[in-house]
Amino acid sequence: METRKVKTAVIGGGASGLAAAIVSAERFGKGSTVIIERQARTGRKLLATGNGRCNITNRNASPEHYHGDEKIIQSVLGKFSPKDCENFFNKIGVLLRDEDEGRVYPYSNQASTVLDAMRMECERLGAEEICGFTVTSVTKRNGMFYICSDEMTIESENVIFATGSQASPLLGANDTGYRLLHSLKIEATPLFPALSPVSTKEKYKSLKGVRAKGSVTLWADDQKIISRNGEIQFTDYSISGICVFEISRYVNEFFMLGKIAGVKYKSLQISVNVMKDYSLREICDYLVKCREIFSECRAGEILSGALNKKLSQTLIQVCGLASKPCYLLSGQDIKDIAYTAKNFLFTPVICDGYKSSQVSAGGVSSEYVIPETLMARNVKNLYVCGELLNVDGDCGGYNLHFAFGSGILAAKSIP
Repeated sequence: METRKVKTAVIGGGASGLAAAIVSAERFGKGSTVIIERQARTGRKLLATGNGRCNITNRNASPEHYHGDEKIIQSVLGKFSPKDCENFFNKIGVLLRDEDEGRVYPYSNQASTVLDAMRMECERLGAEEICGFTVTSVTKRNGMFYICSDEMTIESENVIFATGSQASPLLGANDTGYRLLHSLKIEATPLFPALSPVSTKEKYKSLKGVRAKGSVTLWADDQKIISRNGEIQFTDYSISGICVFEISRYVNEFFMLGKIAGVKYKSLQISVNVMKDYSLREICDYLVKCREIFSECRAGEILSGALNKKLSQTLIQVCGLASKPCYLLSGQDIKDIAYTAKNFLFTPVICDGYKSSQVSAGGVSSEYVIPETLMARNVKNLYVCGELLNVDGDCGGYNLHFAFGSGILAAKSIP
């Protein structure tokens, strides 16, 4: 069996792993660093981020956009700002562009630009990629780490765990990192999917493919948990879109752990407001006018001047008024339609787990790693970064920002 000896071994060739390898190789020279990747090539999940465009960071990256271990969040963001992220990528030749809501993308609008630049920088600095390496064990003896596969052993002074979470298994993600850390007595908090569509009890085949601007609000036992604005995307079995992704964390937490932020609840409901720019009274006044305009039409047409036709018809069906002509709609009917447009109700059901989630919530906390360095408290010179940590961010470049920042912090902390 072949044995290699290096200064730093990075386990995982994703966003955080590549960033860590660049910094390690820059600090310690050619031949000092290897990137160990289980798949055939590095960066597969990175290529899929931002719908293939790679939302690198967000100008608004700050603790309020993150969830999980506050000490780790504060430490990483305090040492890696959006400007630091921009400088890191400019240094390796990636030109960036700013878009709405603080989102930052490569100027090329292609994730491959980011991955290619990071891989080329690793090559230039002499950080070697070893792909197709399935880690079977990581042990430490006499101050050295032994990272083993069936064919090779890497002997390293330092090891950076950057394997990612099990979110997006179709892109090759799994729980290898957590299992290896467990063997080293480094544990994760309870894990659950985040940033995913929300499957619903209600099935509206007619809404498949419909999009609408509005807001979504999650209720638990009639208590408001969170509300977000944005574009809602409907399928025949779920609701999606960025605003839905941001409430999905709490839905998944409820189904996986039976709690939300440590509080037990019995049931969930989501209200969708597809006319959030208008008050209930304003919608009623509008509908009264439309009752006259569309007097000879079926009630399903009464909102067709305001909403997508399929959405309009579905809302009227929910009200039980589909067969009624507009001129027969009563004042109470008008109120019911207006209320439903602002409170289109869905009942979340347990989703398909990590299959459709972009990230995982939960992970290794500051109980097990030192926030200032991300080194394990009980295993010297072992570092943990990226999604393995108990940190997850909102949609909009926040998770990639943390991945790059935590990988860089880990590599900078190596003595």
